Amino acid sequence: MVQTGILNAAVTGIVTGSVIALGAIGLSLVYSIAEVPNFAHGELLMVGAYMALLVNQPGNVPVYELLATNPQAPTTAGFVVMFLATVGAVLALIYHLGGREALAGSWWPVEPPSTIGYAGHLALAAVVGGLVLLGTPSIAGGMLFSVVVMAAIAPVQEKVIFQKFRNKGVELATMLIVALGLSFVLRFGTQALFGGKVRDYTVPSIANVFGTDIPLSAAQFFDFYATGAGITVDWKNSGAIGQDPFTVAVVSFSWPIIAAVVLVSVGAAVAAYRWRTTDSGFGAEQTFGPRAVGFITGLISFTALILLFGLGGSANVPDATGNTTRISLSMMRALVIVIAVGMMTLLHVLLQQTKLGTAMRASSDNLDLAQVTGIDTDTVMMATWVIAGAYAAIGGVMLGILFSSITPNMGFFLLLPMFAGVILGGIGSVYGAILGSYVVGLSMEMGTTVLNIEATYRIPIAFIILFIVLLVKPEGIMGGK
Repeated sequence: MVQTGILNAAVTGIVTGSVIALGAIGLSLVYSIAEVPNFAHGELLMVGAYMALLVNQPGNVPVYELLATNPQAPTTAGFVVMFLATVGAVLALIYHLGGREALAGSWWPVEPPSTIGYAGHLALAAVVGGLVLLGTPSIAGGMLFSVVVMAAIAPVQEKVIFQKFRNKGVELATMLIVALGLSFVLRFGTQALFGGKVRDYTVPSIANVFGTDIPLSAAQFFDFYATGAGITVDWKNSGAIGQDPFTVAVVSFSWPIIAAVVLVSVGAAVAAYRWRTTDSGFGAEQTFGPRAVGFITGLISFTALILLFGLGGSANVPDATGNTTRISLSMMRALVIVIAVGMMTLLHVLLQQTKLGTAMRASSDNLDLAQVTGIDTDTVMMATWVIAGAYAAIGGVMLGILFSSITPNMGFFLLLPMFAGVILGGIGSVYGAILGSYVVGLSMEMGTTVLNIEATYRIPIAFIILFIVLLVKPEGIMGGK
């Protein structure tokens, strides 16, 4: 008997947590720097999903459908509108970060004549616009368009609404109500423009990479057999519609080998941790601390050893008994995890290795003190909203792909898990928000499996975990760090 149990739920939880984390990152940054409990952040994910739809299915978007010959083919006028919208969004994004001076090139390493600065930024915007056109109607082109547009739109909320209320010295509760009102405006405004119809992206089922066809939608099933001799993994592909599943590979690991791999990996992690804490390590100014170096070293060691011993594994599959469990993972779901981890790594580098990141961390600790020390807090504020908008766009597109459903309410349904992740991880800590998001995602998926209850109880289970953690550690998992 093959059971889809706790391991499969854990993988699903990681996928869910990845999407939640992409939204929680912006939510945490905006709250810690701009002091805005942005209840409209879920709507940013929703609008981002619809922006990608303009590129992926222009013929199915009200009004814009007049500029398309079929659902996925814009007319020449449609391409022109899309190009101009992208160019305008890129220029607006740069303007947000420093006004006309930024457009003139004031942020370049060597400040150029204003004419060259304007021309350079216009050329950059044209290149991005060209990439969007080349990517039409792919989901990649849609995501690029969505990221650029949302990165330009999000700071408008700060300039037009939240900044004015902050300057008036309103209380946090008032700011919360303002954000909640904005969420309703965005949600019902989108519904009025796009309609309440459930929409979805057109995603290819097969991608050709260097001449090799890779199935994107077909699920990869990993059947794990635990026996007295060890663990056997049977990797299967579900195949195309109408075809039977077929085996891709079978690997087997004996218990002594598994124990040796774990011991060597732990030893490598401990050795790397100790090396990093000494003067012979990277040095205190480097980005990755001892824990990160130890974890990465252990993970690389474990992966390398598993692959090494797995290549010589047995090709025999044991009889399917009650000790078998299955993990189902499509290439698209795996891609969500990879994109999320990549964006988190990019954020880490930005925060730890750039002047902007240093200014953002200082502003998060004390905005007034940062301003006194000479930090351009206005630029920091705008950069925070730009990042929040860009990450929300990616999260919204990923959410639309995973659930094959794009509706005006999709962002609102993800808002509570995002806030739970931010609070659970520790308010004011973006790393805590990421960790908390994965805890929430795993709790939602694994909780229903362990308790054997319906999926409708996913969010209540996550909040029960939230309550328990806050009772033990009120500041959150990484609060104050």
